[in-house]
Amino acid sequence: MALLAVLGHPISHSASPVMHNAALRALNLPNRYIAIEVRPEKFQSTLKSLHNLGFKGLNITIPHKEAAAMCASRLSEEAEAVRAVNTLVRLQEGWAGYNTDVAGVEKSLSPHVDGRPGAALILGAGGSAAAALYALWRMGVSVVIIANRSRWRAEELARRLEEKLGLRVEVVGLEDAGVKARQVDIIINATPLGLTYHESPIAPQDLTKNHVILDMVYSTGPTPLQRAAETSGSTYIDGVNMLVEQGVEAFRIFHGVEPEKKVMERAVREWLAKRGGLK
Repeated sequence: MALLAVLGHPISHSASPVMHNAALRALNLPNRYIAIEVRPEKFQSTLKSLHNLGFKGLNITIPHKEAAAMCASRLSEEAEAVRAVNTLVRLQEGWAGYNTDVAGVEKSLSPHVDGRPGAALILGAGGSAAAALYALWRMGVSVVIIANRSRWRAEELARRLEEKLGLRVEVVGLEDAGVKARQVDIIINATPLGLTYHESPIAPQDLTKNHVILDMVYSTGPTPLQRAAETSGSTYIDGVNMLVEQGVEAFRIFHGVEPEKKVMERAVREWLAKRGGLK
């Protein structure tokens, strides 16, 4: 039996163990997937310990994705470009790093975007935002606006990927996200909005039915961005969709076989429904 895990801080909200274990059972694979709480100062030492213990693979979530890229012995093309890793596979000498968030964003958005997409707005400037930016570039978006609380962090991300990808990237403060939302077709939330804080920087009046909105986070109830999208009639793609799409890619990397996507999504939605019912 091989062991796998998701590492994050906090981690109690993560549906990854439910999702991956459901896929493992469906394929009769004798492996087990668990969640491990890891504080940032313990991240590197934890990776070494899990490698010594023989863990087969790891998923990485907030706030460790950029640290995982620095700790990896080898990086995939996507992971190297965005300098963020959400999937690690055990090598003899360390860990190979991948970024399945890129594929998750592409596969989540593609059914809802016709032809060449227009401009896009990304909320956030961390590892998830970098993956979203790279995915938008692969989809043909040429203009991206990044809105973040810390402008310097967003400017650093913009400089790095603007030069590498040939994108035009504008940076604004999160307080200006509503105004900028009116200038774009696609909005991606790559912040903990709806997970660790609950105010939305984008109001319903900033949105139209032509907007396509992707949440990269999920929760037991509607997120602030989801409520705004529903009020305005925008197309809203929830974080479960994103979780499953990137999880399918990670599962392939871990096990070399195709998981049953419907099994994974059903397991996540049932788990969230139960948690939402606990008062």
